[in-house]
Amino acid sequence: MPAGVTLTKSGDVIVTQDGAVISGLDIRGTVYIKASNVTLMNCKITSNDYAVVNIASNATGVVVKDCTIDGTGSTFDGAGNQGIMGNGTFLRNNISNVENGITIQGNNTVIEGNYIHDLQAAGAPHYDGIQIDGGISNVKISQNTIINDHGSAGAIMIDNYFGAIKNISVDNNLLAGGSFTIYSDGSFNSNPITGVTITNNHISPGQYGSTYFKSNSPTYTGNAEDGAALVNGLTTVGQPPGTGTGTTEPPPATTTPDAPKLASFSNDSGVAGDGITNDNTLTVTGSAAANSAIKIMDAGKQIGTATANSSGAWSYTTGVLADGNHSLTATATNASGKTSTASSALAIKIDTAAPVAPTITSSAMAAAIAEKAAAATSTATNVASLKGTAEANSVVKVFDGTTQIGTATADAKGAWSFTTSPLSAGKHSLTSKAMDSAGNTGVASKAVVVNVPSDSGNPGTPGTPGTPTAPKIGSMSNDTGTKGDGITSDNTLTLTGSAAANSVVKVFDGTKGVGTATANSSGAWSFTTAALADGAHNLTAKTVDKAGKMSDASAVLAVKVDTHAPDAPKIASVSSDGNKVADKGVAGSDHVTLTGTAEANSTVSIFDGNKQVGTATANAKGAWNYAADSLADGNHSFTSKAMDAAGNLSKASAALNVKVDAHDAHGADSVFNGMYQKWNDSVWFKGTADPFSQITIYDNGKASGVATAKAGDDGAWSVSTKSAVSDAVHTFTMKVKDGSGHVTAGEGSAVLGSSRSDTIKSTSGNDLLKGNGGHDTFVFAPNFGKDVITDFQASGRGHDVVQISKSVFDSFADVLSHASQSGHDVVINAGGGNTLTLKDTKMAALDKTDFHFA
Repeated sequence: MPAGVTLTKSGDVIVTQDGAVISGLDIRGTVYIKASNVTLMNCKITSNDYAVVNIASNATGVVVKDCTIDGTGSTFDGAGNQGIMGNGTFLRNNISNVENGITIQGNNTVIEGNYIHDLQAAGAPHYDGIQIDGGISNVKISQNTIINDHGSAGAIMIDNYFGAIKNISVDNNLLAGGSFTIYSDGSFNSNPITGVTITNNHISPGQYGSTYFKSNSPTYTGNAEDGAALVNGLTTVGQPPGTGTGTTEPPPATTTPDAPKLASFSNDSGVAGDGITNDNTLTVTGSAAANSAIKIMDAGKQIGTATANSSGAWSYTTGVLADGNHSLTATATNASGKTSTASSALAIKIDTAAPVAPTITSSAMAAAIAEKAAAATSTATNVASLKGTAEANSVVKVFDGTTQIGTATADAKGAWSFTTSPLSAGKHSLTSKAMDSAGNTGVASKAVVVNVPSDSGNPGTPGTPGTPTAPKIGSMSNDTGTKGDGITSDNTLTLTGSAAANSVVKVFDGTKGVGTATANSSGAWSFTTAALADGAHNLTAKTVDKAGKMSDASAVLAVKVDTHAPDAPKIASVSSDGNKVADKGVAGSDHVTLTGTAEANSTVSIFDGNKQVGTATANAKGAWNYAADSLADGNHSFTSKAMDAAGNLSKASAALNVKVDAHDAHGADSVFNGMYQKWNDSVWFKGTADPFSQITIYDNGKASGVATAKAGDDGAWSVSTKSAVSDAVHTFTMKVKDGSGHVTAGEGSAVLGSSRSDTIKSTSGNDLLKGNGGHDTFVFAPNFGKDVITDFQASGRGHDVVQISKSVFDSFADVLSHASQSGHDVVINAGGGNTLTLKDTKMAALDKTDFHFA
């Protein structure tokens, strides 16, 4: 027996060693796979437990192939059982005597060449050949024979009960039976079903037809209803079509696939193609044999899997990689289990650490023109020569203030030098930053301040000797509306800027002069325009020196003047909980939604009487809406005003009057009504609360919440925990915060058991209880509320027990006299408003061993 494989006294096989291979065994118990890259092959497994082959949610790279899987047909519905439960690659298995052939509980699953037939379980099972219940993506189902000879469920069941579904391929299978042969139902919640393709299948229609599609639209092409004749060819129990042997022998071995190729990775920051990047979560793309399973290794250790598409293309995104060197390779495994040699290595270096700030060393010539300039020199052309040290071979970016003026490259010892272009008169703060080969840019060096006197060298622009330097327009005021967008409602603008000390500054609007100003001894100047017409204005400035020479124009300051207020907006309608409320009408809740029109892209301020209660933004067509909540009972008069981009404010709209009569606007029950532990061990909840309220979920009374949701306008909400929960009993509670900031506790708890046998206690609230596997005891004191057990098992190895106070019931007969069948559920009425619901349970399945009285 390989290391890490344990045979328990009950006959179960528990696999805990990564990479273990189990082959050729006759196993009378469940196979629990709790490790990655495990292969289970050529085995016969017989078990009446919840799952015959049970794959843990954190196990990756599992392969189950060429096995006979028998669930004995004796396990009650609700308690199981599943032929295979989990995710991985499942090839050419013969699965029978189970309620569900394969239940997928994870992403990236391949199901190929399996024979699922003779589904059988005790009680009133819900039979499915393959079951996908939400929160699943990237599943390939091909070349299987699936026969459901019962009039319930189907050969393949796809639904979004536990979350979104995407990218499910059902291709070239023989599918038969059920009520409908293929289900795809996206009506359970708002999480969509997308990317489902059903192609080239041979179908023998179920009791009501071949397909049932609700709230989703799968691609359905190339399918034929010719499956009945193929099914009739199955003359031997357990014989897939075409074998004639009564076994599931694997097909003849094919040739080993070629080694895959790793073509590229992204993001390749810094210098493209040098194999160095500062991105530590890389997306690797490549090619391989069509539809093959790809294993990705880093220095020989597997880090993930992918599946090549029909063209052989594949991609994989890594987890967070450590800084340093990585050697990525890949292998490809085809449908016959043949694995290629490893690909050529893709060598990558991860570097997320920014280089240290460069240094600028001193220069003896700097004193001629520098103040505090330890490394600047100048000539009569007003250029500064800089030198320093930085990370070896890095690119050094040089800045004058915040403007980059050039780059240099440090040599192998880190030395660099840079000579500026001619500098204008005045002070210049020169700094540098180093960028390494991975594209990381470090912090700036200390500044070198260079002061260029106004009479030094050539103060003009290069090529125009003696021409004064162009001035700058720094700002304008008043810049109303959105600051910095160049749009204002002020038509007499004050411009400020800088120029040569004591020079004359001429201001232009386009080519037309509009006035002059004089710079002071520091070069600062300001100018206030006359009234400018509404519209666009391009303002520039030029400097005139004492010799009468005029500089080039400054950069343009583009300004749009808009002094016209927008038209008053309109409030078109008011609705409450989806119901339109007429002017002077009554809203039955404390929250209403206003809709209206205004100037396109304007900001709409909403008023209730004279008090502003909020803002909305009109879209490009002028439409806007605003949700007002936590309104007091009584009369409300809503108006609105529009403010355009220039800051002009319109007149108020006509008032729309509403009377709020909410009575008890926060009286909705705040309860859990759904809970499920997902394949990654996070927990999903759904429930109801006050519309628009905020729900925070707490675990075992801890101060910090584990999930936060927002109720919709109907009060419904759903959410998953931020991370996985431990394998222990968890009591989840909620707090509800309404629009007024009031916080109240929910009306019950959601209690989740572990995978072992637990004692789960109800509270006095309306509780949702889930044993989650194992032999569980559910304890109820008097006045326990309206409680629900979602997974009660009335028989089998996981047989559960309800323990009720003798003051409520004193015998099994007493319980039955107060119990009734309600659809799929048993409801026990304990009086005084207390009820216990056993979900998906039949009255006939209950017996006295299911109840204790204490």
